[in-house]
Amino acid sequence: MAKPAALLLSLFLLLSLPGCSFTGLSAQNLMSPPKTNADQQSIYRLLQGNQTDVTLLYPRNGEYRSAIITRDFTGDGIEDAIGFRLAEDGGVEVQFLMKLESGVWGVAAAFQNKATLVDRVCFGNLGDGRQAVFIGWGNPSGATGRTSAVNAYVYQEDGNVREHSLGNYGELILTDFDEDGVDELFTIDKYVLPAEGEGEAAEPVSAQARVFAFEGDTPHEMASAPADNSISNYASVAFGWLNSYTQAVVVDGADANGSMTTQIFVLEGSRLENYPLGVNTEEYANRFARPAAASFLARDINGDGYIEFPTVTPLPGLPEDIVPDSTSFLVEWRAMTQFMDSRVILRALMNPRENYWFRLPYPLQGKICAINDPERRTVTYTLVTTDNQGRQLLSGNLFSIRVFTEAGWKSRGKSSGYTWLAAQGDGVYGIQIHTGNESYVRMIEEIAKGFQLLDPA
Repeated sequence: MAKPAALLLSLFLLLSLPGCSFTGLSAQNLMSPPKTNADQQSIYRLLQGNQTDVTLLYPRNGEYRSAIITRDFTGDGIEDAIGFRLAEDGGVEVQFLMKLESGVWGVAAAFQNKATLVDRVCFGNLGDGRQAVFIGWGNPSGATGRTSAVNAYVYQEDGNVREHSLGNYGELILTDFDEDGVDELFTIDKYVLPAEGEGEAAEPVSAQARVFAFEGDTPHEMASAPADNSISNYASVAFGWLNSYTQAVVVDGADANGSMTTQIFVLEGSRLENYPLGVNTEEYANRFARPAAASFLARDINGDGYIEFPTVTPLPGLPEDIVPDSTSFLVEWRAMTQFMDSRVILRALMNPRENYWFRLPYPLQGKICAINDPERRTVTYTLVTTDNQGRQLLSGNLFSIRVFTEAGWKSRGKSSGYTWLAAQGDGVYGIQIHTGNESYVRMIEEIAKGFQLLDPA
């Protein structure tokens, strides 16, 4: 019993070091064979170097959030490791670690970056088993978009790791436009005014999207396109199919006032095109523009495997004393044709704050208003009629959708007149019908049957 006790004690002491943590250490992993723990301790000691203590740093965004990431980037079938620590002289140091034939861990390469944080890490397939490691340094949410940059790190046959600078970005994503199994990297940055002190001759830098591809071990810019200069913050980026013919990078972004638009980047031959065309010209009009209150993101809304795009119209009859929010709009979800035109595939009412939506039956389009009570987590949908003078009037509640906690549903939901719709996490969704009109009741039953949940925020 002495050896297991000593092992647990050493792990406890190691985890007690300030700023330190191991990838995947849990109660379950404490029961793993000593070999695994020995690997973790070896990796930690290499990161520690000659220091008595080491501060590990964690990527802020993306799929990989650990200070120590295990991944086979060399393509030899054996897991390697990447570790981030605070450099002794400031900035961040990344170490690329490999297990040698003797079973001992060694440092293949180490690089320092003057950035104070790691934004994200992603891995791109090179087609021969190896993976390019892309590291975003800095903060892409900065006001200028020039506070972050991405580098590519590629393992060489001679055992070295080579660093390649790919420039600044506000958002990035892996792509495979030509479907050859070798990933590209898409980046998009923001419009930047000249910094103070650069002089009157300094020119602003326009927003730009770029696609980087690999020739052997070396990345190069294969295509670029202008991006919208009005965007100050990127909300989401996705790579996927628009239809059975076209793949694209879809970027949602907001301007300084919070109004949102969607840009669609398609690789056409060797050219990268940004749709709608004509960005940053006086004639440019983005048909997917929507106000800050309607900041819906492009997504595959109907599960058909293609990305759809939201356009919005305010619901009629909204009282003047109510501030519009995401429930206050009819959302037309549009699909892109192979000719980059769009067509409406469904009309819906959305509540992204509570992660649900439903298709609005045609007879109710233009005749329904939504009154949201976020404190009660209840939206009441009301019939709208038009009087002889053309005024739109609220003329009776049709139904309400409310979100209960699980405990709240058990204690009062079933007796409150609501019928169960769905559950997600600790939330239970219920619907209550307020009208006795048979025609409207049938439509509300159709809404309840088609009620859909979004992915949790």
